[in-house]
Amino acid sequence: MRHAPVIAGLLLSWLLGAVVVRLGLDWADTFPYSEASERRYLGVAVAALLVAIGGSVTTVLVARRRQRRD
Repeated sequence: MRHAPVIAGLLLSWLLGAVVVRLGLDWADTFPYSEASERRYLGVAVAALLVAIGGSVTTVLVARRRQRRD
């Protein structure tokens, strides 16, 4: 049971990353296709990874800090 909040935080981080992908691709597809589209798609992918990995790292760091207090 002690790991449940960590697992939930990790899953939530990656879920939010997936939401960034979905919304970012919907936004990127509102523009006509051009060479700039590839940069937009890459930017969406980088943003999604930053959200997912950043959230995961934050979850682990918060869990470690709480574990030290206990």
